[in-house]
Amino acid sequence: MCKKKRIIGMLLMLVVLFSVGCTNKENVAKEETSETEVTEEVTEEVTEEATEVAKEPTSLFVSRWAGPHADTQKEIIKDYADSNVTMDDVDYGNLKQKQILSFQSKPGDGNYDVVWVNYFWMKEYVENGYLLPIDEYIKESGLDTSMYSKSMMDSTVIDSKTYGLPTFAQTLILTYDSVALENAGLEVPKTTDDLIAVAKYFKETEGTGIALPAKQGGASTQVYAQILFGTGGYYFNEEGMIDFTSEESIYAAKAYDELAKYSLDGSLAWHHDDVAEAVRTGLAPIGITMSALANLNADPDQSRIVDTVKYAPLPGKNGDVVGNNQFWVWAIAKNTEKPQESFDFIKWFTSPEIEKRQTLINQQVSGITALSEDAEVNEAAPFIAVVMEALSSAKMDPVLKETQTMKDALIATLSEIASTDIDPEEAMRKLQETLKDVDFSDYKK
Repeated sequence: MCKKKRIIGMLLMLVVLFSVGCTNKENVAKEETSETEVTEEVTEEVTEEATEVAKEPTSLFVSRWAGPHADTQKEIIKDYADSNVTMDDVDYGNLKQKQILSFQSKPGDGNYDVVWVNYFWMKEYVENGYLLPIDEYIKESGLDTSMYSKSMMDSTVIDSKTYGLPTFAQTLILTYDSVALENAGLEVPKTTDDLIAVAKYFKETEGTGIALPAKQGGASTQVYAQILFGTGGYYFNEEGMIDFTSEESIYAAKAYDELAKYSLDGSLAWHHDDVAEAVRTGLAPIGITMSALANLNADPDQSRIVDTVKYAPLPGKNGDVVGNNQFWVWAIAKNTEKPQESFDFIKWFTSPEIEKRQTLINQQVSGITALSEDAEVNEAAPFIAVVMEALSSAKMDPVLKETQTMKDALIATLSEIASTDIDPEEAMRKLQETLKDVDFSDYKK
């Protein structure tokens, strides 16, 4: 009996020992599994962190015209988080040449990704294969391009493809010291002839005159063109033929000659920047200025007419106001290696928020139509109402690859008119003869 009890006791001890052993093995296994899961979680976190570190923002190289607006944009792009953006701001005279050299370089060879293009260079750039169409990017992003001025947006479409987003509209306006006109007993000019009379008064009575961008360059053609447009004319006639001998063209050339005659001394060497400076510093009582430079009139460190400056449209022969719409386009270089990132940047940079921000800082006129009705914008930039009046019925230079050829010839002609005694009508007939063999057949009314 005792022997059986001992056997049963030994059996019970073996059962207990076996159970304890199994339990320990299960606990060890659970601990090992738990340690493995923790290790995997830590590994995943480290991997995710490493991936985040590896995904550094893309670097974009951007080309644009130099000046105070470029300085503003350099500050604003610091807030763009998706890419590191470097802006190469070049003076206008060298901008196009430098862009073309970049377009012709090998991808990745320090070339531009994004370019700020004068709208009348667009067709030339597209036909030479320099720009990337962005229709698919617009579609995929859901961007509503109807918020941009229709005429500007239409000018970015060439052969049914879109090549950029419009921005920075500008036109010529009159900037004047209201006290100077009041003291002289003069009214604000309502017609081109009125403007000539005001210029003549100041030149002959006070020894000043009108500040005019009469330097041999693009600014002079803009003055001529805006007088031409306001007189009901255009570069081409109803048959679509180039015509610098029309009645309207001859009138605009003669008006330009008269304005040059009664301009402030030095105007024959002045571009837009010089004219704006002459007016805001009090050298000239009135000037034909580019609207993009009007913001400096409100800067007490640069302007003597902060409290007396006023603005008016540049009028045509019968008082019609027709602006010469000059604007720029953010486009993407075809030889970029970062097309998607480039599009994302220009979409952000021309968004209502960023365009308004730029307008409030430096009073640029946006390509976004609704911003012209924004109360905050109009308070910050009182000249915008005048600009929008001119742009509401504005004409634009033709988007043709031959446009620059035409302008180069016109520049030389206007320089001759302003600096010599040549009869303006004779000068325009010579211009017409110079351009007779240039193919403008791509022009469409």
